[in-house]
Amino acid sequence: MSHQPLADFLFQSRNVLQDAWIHEAPGSGDVFARVLDAVAARMANPGALVSDEFAREAAVLVRGPDGRPVVSGFRRLRRTVLRLWREQTGEDAAPDVAERFHQAVDAVEAAALEAYVQGRLTEARDAQAASGTQAGPEESGPRRWEDIFTHLGVGVGVMEAEDSTLVAANPALARMHGQPAEALKGLRLEELVAPESRGALPRHMAAASSKPSHEYEALHLRRDGSRFPAFVHVTSLRDATGRRVGRAATVLDITQRRQAETERQRLLATIEAERSRLSAVLDQLPAGVLIAEAPSGRLLLGNRALESLLGQPFRPASSLADYDAAHQMFGADSQLLPDDAWPMARALRTGETRTAEPFQVRRPDGTTAHLLGSSAPVRDSAGHIVAGVVTLVDVTERRRAEEAAREAALFGERFIAIVSHDLRNPLNAIQLSATKLLHGDALPERDRKAVSRIARSGERMARMISELLDFTRSRLGGGIPIERVPGDVRAVVRQAVDELEAAWPERTLTLQVGTGRFDGAWDADRLLQVVSNLGGNALQYSPPDSPVRFTLTDQGEGVSLEVQNSGTPIPPDVLPHLFNPFRRGGGGNTHGGLGLGLYIVEQVVKGHGGRIEVRSRAPEGTVFRVLLPRGANPPAP
Repeated sequence: MSHQPLADFLFQSRNVLQDAWIHEAPGSGDVFARVLDAVAARMANPGALVSDEFAREAAVLVRGPDGRPVVSGFRRLRRTVLRLWREQTGEDAAPDVAERFHQAVDAVEAAALEAYVQGRLTEARDAQAASGTQAGPEESGPRRWEDIFTHLGVGVGVMEAEDSTLVAANPALARMHGQPAEALKGLRLEELVAPESRGALPRHMAAASSKPSHEYEALHLRRDGSRFPAFVHVTSLRDATGRRVGRAATVLDITQRRQAETERQRLLATIEAERSRLSAVLDQLPAGVLIAEAPSGRLLLGNRALESLLGQPFRPASSLADYDAAHQMFGADSQLLPDDAWPMARALRTGETRTAEPFQVRRPDGTTAHLLGSSAPVRDSAGHIVAGVVTLVDVTERRRAEEAAREAALFGERFIAIVSHDLRNPLNAIQLSATKLLHGDALPERDRKAVSRIARSGERMARMISELLDFTRSRLGGGIPIERVPGDVRAVVRQAVDELEAAWPERTLTLQVGTGRFDGAWDADRLLQVVSNLGGNALQYSPPDSPVRFTLTDQGEGVSLEVQNSGTPIPPDVLPHLFNPFRRGGGGNTHGGLGLGLYIVEQVVKGHGGRIEVRSRAPEGTVFRVLLPRGANPPAP
């Protein structure tokens, strides 16, 4: 990241920063604004010099309430700027930007301290001249300096005019280096510098001799051999004639700032490593993942699957308003969604959570992707929304397959309906002709058996066509139509059993009717179909010598009919699919038919608002139980 945006922020946000500063430190707003300009200029041009005039003006930020110098003003300046930058951008300044900022503030702060020192010396000389007194040898030069800066929290050393020998040092400088102030006198500045930084010191001192001031960073050495980073500002001290009479070095211990910056860089590296790991994991997911920060909507992360879904590389948007420009998103109704209706926008603004919501996205190549989107906000420990996450799954191929299957099923059902209807006319002609021949006297006996087979086959075909028509009605018309009329269900069951006995004279059928009421509103023809199909199914899949039992019971609000046979139990894996269309029953025997009988039974029972159950186990055999409500209730959905 470039350092320029933070410098621009200092220029462009002077009023906001000044208001925040005045709130904490009333009365120094104008100076603060000038200092901001100087720091911004220094960031934009690291070689820019701080003028003496401005340094004297900025010295007010280091003047304490009692006139003694303090360093809290510039510390508050750093804190104010970085806090407001973080609030505006939503993130901390990048390491290189923060380093340039601190270096610029260090330079301005050092210049302000030097100006403050020069001002105090000038005030002392003026006061002495006004009083007409002459200071004694013990009060001249370094002694006066030490008196002025005893309580200064910043290290200051006074050196000879031509070399780096210290002639005075304040207590703060002594504390920094772990030595008494008197022990520093007579030492050269390089003796306070760690060996690894001494090589560059002659260059810095030469630069300090060639211009009014010079600043640099170096590792300084404590008495115990430990090191600490220091920011050093060297300024020439001149007499009234402009002759250089010495040099002053202001030393700032920047250990805490370096430690904070190191820790910050470590945290940034950790965050970046975690981000890289997260990105690597997300890139392996088959679903598209999008992460944005709140409340701006700035897109932070999009994985590889997302790029594939959208048909273009991930482009970080800076706000919710940028979403529309990047993609066109439509709802399930194919209506274009405004930016505030996007799943990410709703998650960030209202905290809405949605799962598997259908969307359509128009890709740059003109194709449309059908997606299922799930969106949710990310909250911090206080419950505030800090980010939003959206996952997108491509269901385009599945939608196409479903549509193709739907079209194929619809075509098949219509085809069956047409064929079933058109087959009835020629089949009716065959049945009528066969019946006429069987009831006539002109048919020779040898031909009567063949005509009888034709008649039975015609009846079987008629039942199959009837089942096909019932099936197509249930699939195309929303269910088999039921016409209820008042009646007694016992009559329907007895009629069905009688017809089965006539068709299966060699089999034993029993009917047991319990006590109670059996009146209600039923579709008698359809219930006759239910009993006939269940009974025929029981007869087909049971041994010839075993009975088939019908039991009718009053259940209060309805009635129940059980049809039981002793055949081989239906396999457990077949039971869940027993009522599916075009599926034959279980067991060892195979019989003709379309496999629609039990499907139609279930549809008729549901049309009456009832339900059908089945259980099949060795001791009991197979039992179908039909539960029918007796009232004229609307069909169950």
